[in-house]
Amino acid sequence: MEYLPFRIAGRDFVIDASRVRAIAPFEGSPERHSVPIIDLRRRLGLPGVVYGRRQFLVVVETGASESGIAGFVADYVSDLIKGSPDQRRGGRLRGRGRPKWVLDPDTLSIKDPSSLSPQSPAQSLVSHPE
Repeated sequence: MEYLPFRIAGRDFVIDASRVRAIAPFEGSPERHSVPIIDLRRRLGLPGVVYGRRQFLVVVETGASESGIAGFVADYVSDLIKGSPDQRRGGRLRGRGRPKWVLDPDTLSIKDPSSLSPQSPAQSLVSHPE
């Protein structure tokens, strides 16, 4: 399976690349775009700080929007990576480099939140429906 790696507020994530419809530089406000934009920083409990000079709008097929398509803003987007099911543990994709949180494209939340320990600082990454 191929994943699109991206970074928000200094945290590494991946999403199923087959669900990605577009990646474009993000400029201006969310109101200027033709797709609904979901604020993943707020949804995932991440700080509002932006890392990097240029943000990107990532548009994905999702069940989190009535239209079936939505976007989110990432601080950084990288080249596609491959991952296998045995590399996914505890809601993360583990392979080369730092482990990356797996974002569920249907809910735009972290996969497998039950596998996170309650004491884990990463617990704040588990989303709650808006």
